[in-house]
Amino acid sequence: MSFANAIRAMAAAVERGDAQGVVACFTPDGLYHDLFYGSYRGGDIARLIDDYFYRDGRDFRWDMIDPVEADGIGYARYVFSYTPKAAGLEGKRAIFEGVAYCRMRDGKLLEYREVANVSMALVDMDFAPERVVELIRWQSTELRKRDETQRHL
Repeated sequence: MSFANAIRAMAAAVERGDAQGVVACFTPDGLYHDLFYGSYRGGDIARLIDDYFYRDGRDFRWDMIDPVEADGIGYARYVFSYTPKAAGLEGKRAIFEGVAYCRMRDGKLLEYREVANVSMALVDMDFAPERVVELIRWQSTELRKRDETQRHL
């Protein structure tokens, strides 16, 4: 499967709430790193979808735009949105844009990571400032753990 087909199939499976369909887009040892919920590998990716995405949201929409791939590395711009389920967020719509960057192996996703501008969604959902700071602190910690960041520290 091409990167464009794999990334779009993954997004469509998320929209359907099809956790096993998401897993099927990945290699058995594939990694999905989510900006909010952290890293999930292999079959555990289903838990990310069932236990977190669909626990916290509904009515997911995920458009992968302009996917490109070279030498087993793929990038796609995206727009992602959902309706939060949390009390006090009724009627809100979280929407943000980002870029997925992936590694492929044998026609499947080996690694999915993303960079996204989530600030608009957090404002739209009236997140408390301390929750925003907590998310930013966690993302900073995650970035500092990665191999490619080490020479910058």
